[in-house]
Amino acid sequence: MKKLRRAIGRILLGIYKQRKQKAFNPSLEHCLATARSMLKQSKYCFLISHSERQSPSARMVQPIIDFDTFVIWLGTNPTLRKAKEIEHNPYVTLAFGNDKEDANLIVYGKASIVRDLQERKKHWIHAWFLFFPGGPSGDDFVSIRVEPLELELMNFTKNLVPEPFGLKPIKIIKDQEHWQIQ
Repeated sequence: MKKLRRAIGRILLGIYKQRKQKAFNPSLEHCLATARSMLKQSKYCFLISHSERQSPSARMVQPIIDFDTFVIWLGTNPTLRKAKEIEHNPYVTLAFGNDKEDANLIVYGKASIVRDLQERKKHWIHAWFLFFPGGPSGDDFVSIRVEPLELELMNFTKNLVPEPFGLKPIKIIKDQEHWQIQ
């Protein structure tokens, strides 16, 4: 009976894989629309920066996203490790996951610390008063702006599963002002 269940399981997995491969849509428009959809569903992501230690630093953050440009804004205290690491090396990675769609989106970008008061007010979430009592005008708060350079995307629900199946994401590179599939 176990052998029969395993054989049926393999057949069903094969059918699933064939359906996903047949429905694969690697068009730039579909990829960018899927990335935007995933970003809209994400409350948090992981920010990964370069540390002085041997391994990178990662922490969960709450992003504010410009869905047209994919520019991502974060808030932090200027004395914290992430701000210091970004000042030392501005290249960061943001990792978004979506369990419901069996998907992930990785954003590689260049970050900058923004101290401009208007930008800090513009990219502020009211609940952040818990962490930054001075609010967007306080000395305990700066914004981080991440300009995206490259996106890596895989989404089983939206049929974005290139070969080798489920092992390699779609890469989308920003060239000047335009996105293109690599």
